[in-house]
Amino acid sequence: MSWPFDPSEPRITPAAILDFACKRLGLTTLDIALPPTLLATFQTGPLAALQELTAAKRFSIVERYPRLEEGIAGTGKILGGMTPGGRSVGVGLLPIGAPAAVLYLELTIARGVRNVFVCGSAGSLQPHIPIGSVVVVTGAEREDGTSHHYLPAGDVVGADAAMIRALAGASRSVGIEPASGRSWTIDAVFRETSAAIARHQEKGIAVVDMEAAAIFALAQVRGVRAGVVVAVSDEVHLPWNPGFDMPSFREAQRRIAEIVVGAADRLADQGMTPS
Repeated sequence: MSWPFDPSEPRITPAAILDFACKRLGLTTLDIALPPTLLATFQTGPLAALQELTAAKRFSIVERYPRLEEGIAGTGKILGGMTPGGRSVGVGLLPIGAPAAVLYLELTIARGVRNVFVCGSAGSLQPHIPIGSVVVVTGAEREDGTSHHYLPAGDVVGADAAMIRALAGASRSVGIEPASGRSWTIDAVFRETSAAIARHQEKGIAVVDMEAAAIFALAQVRGVRAGVVVAVSDEVHLPWNPGFDMPSFREAQRRIAEIVVGAADRLADQGMTPS
């Protein structure tokens, strides 16, 4: 049975979860507030690069209350860093998959995040976007489940225009001319069928991933900005061509970390971040 989109109020909210967690530790939500910009990734390689580029370290509140790292969906593990332009940012490791990633991001938004830059990986659907390419994601085809609990049914959800500009500009500043285009977001990796791949290739979809549509839908509903840039890890053509161990992919992972750090400064320079 297919249920219609439900606009009624949720029974459990991110704010309620945070209030509950804070009361257990004798804290307030102000004690665990985060910087307005979050730089996040799904892989440990880009995470290490983000930490290095921002000199990220544990927030003092986590040093005093290490139990914060055990709960709140792991968001206590977010580190605090500084961009080269002097902007405070959070740096975090997102869980893989739309439901878990959105749960994580919901709680960071409730803690004060207003701009989310995600650097991840994706499979290429197009021959002109080989392994090691960098792609700024401009929107996503919604074949996940999570985005449909945030927005009514629809084929596509778009990325924030200011975030796209910031990511594209930051890419060029590090010597990369990125590809750009929509992603096909699907929950079931092993159901990326040949017919579905062909259909999305014909529509000009650039890459396939598991989270972009849900991230963009969440951002739209919560009134925050989200941008996604990916390194191409494999080519989802016939036959499948994995490149997870290729030097070009490893290098691209480093570069997308540089890109989101630069994009955070560019967004602030445009006056797009809260003071």
